[in-house]
Formats: sequence, structure tokens, C-alpha cells
Amino acid sequence: MSGHEQFEPEAKKFRWLLNQGYITPTELTFYSNFYNIELTTIVSFQGHDVLTPLFIVSRPSRFDQIKRELPQAEIADPISKKFPVISLISLEKFINSLVNLKIPFYFFTVWLHRSYYDIPEAGLRLLSKLINIANSSYKYIIKTYNILSSASEESGDLDLPAELEKIICHFRKTLGEKVSCDDSDWWKYNLWHKSSATSTATANITRKEIEKLALKYNVSPICLQYVVLYNKNPCHLSPFLLLQIKSQLSSSSS
Repeated sequence: MSGHEQFEPEAKKFRWLLNQGYITPTELTFYSNFYNIELTTIVSFQGHDVLTPLFIVSRPSRFDQIKRELPQAEIADPISKKFPVISLISLEKFINSLVNLKIPFYFFTVWLHRSYYDIPEAGLRLLSKLINIANSSYKYIIKTYNILSSASEESGDLDLPAELEKIICHFRKTLGEKVSCDDSDWWKYNLWHKSSATSTATANITRKEIEKLALKYNVSPICLQYVVLYNKNPCHLSPFLLLQIKSQLSSSSS
């Protein structure tokens, strides 16, 4: 039995403790030295002490802005297998790198940048499911920020669109799971298809309904109007709140 296999039960415990917030950075440093869990350092990013390796999943148009805030950050290049300790990477490139097992770290942190505020609900559920599958495997331990680990629960545990289910299938196969599912042409996905339920709801929602939602979620009606009618987020509402609002619109239209 290899050293990695011998300590896998302990690593699973650390994964749970880390995700629940029970392990401090100091304790994780000790455990990483003892159990050989990958760890480099701690950086401050947007008011949080974040463990590296760190993947900041952001729209490329924001890379320069993030580098001004965090000069150590570098752009990742999956083609050349360049994954810096603090990597800037787009959402699709991160998903492709994860499901193909290209990411070279056993433990790493993923930060979903606010520039992806408008990810459709299905895209958020896909990302959440991929993270959960990774954390249930022997391959990765992933700490996340701004990604709902319970996104599937918030949306009623709905199935993903068929093309996104192919990504899940491909990931399970690359992890060595014996599954009978279709992952043909899995890379031809499009995260940005809008749900028909949400589109119908936003087309017919009235000013009074917007005000009611704004009161329920304690946000400005003007901010909410931009989200609902124009799919814009000038007030930088959180991804969690946006998912709640979209779920509310979907259930109201059904």
C-alpha cells in the first residue's frame, strides 16, 4: 500500500474539516507537512486569507485588475500545462482543465470572481457538481469561495441540460469510475444558454412583482430591475442572491 493510499482516510477527514471551517491555516500547515498534502502559502485576497495553490476563475477582461490587487497572480495556460501557484483562468478553461485532470495540485483553492455574476443557474449547478465530485474522489481536495456547494439543493436538485451532463460523465470517466453514460463531444458545451422558464418569467414580470422581490431579498428595486429585465448586475449582487432570485422566478413561472 502506497503512502498516499495509507493516509487517504485522514485526507478525507481533513477535506471535511477544511470545508466546514474547522481547520485553521496553521493547523493545515502542520497536517500538510505530516500527510504530504500540497500547500504553499497564504495570501490576502478581497479581505480573506486564502490558501494557495489558488485558482481565480475570472473573465479575462478582469485579469489586469486582479493582478494589480494581487501582483503574484499569473495567467494559466492549460495547453502548455502552465498552472502558477496563483492562477488566473477563465471559467471554461478551468472546467476543461479540471475534468481532464490537468491541474497538478492535490489540494487547491478556487475563487469564483464576481465578474461571473451572470452565470446561468445550470452553469452554477454544473460547477458545484464538479467540485463535489472532485472532493469525493481520491484526486483532489478543493476549497471554494463564492461557489455554492448546495447549488443543486437551492435549485430543487434539477437535472442539468444534456450537453452539461456530458461534462459530468467525462469527469467521472477520467477519474476512473465505471459509468455507462454519454460523453461524446463533451467539449462542445455552452454554459450561457438561458433557461426558458427564467426567460418567460422575466419577460412578463411587472414593476409591482419586482418591488415585492426587492423587499423579500432586501435589495434596491432599481438594482433588481436591471437583473430581472436586462440581465445586468450594476449593484454587484452576490452570486448566491442571484441564484435565489432566478430560482424564485423559475418557480413563479411554472
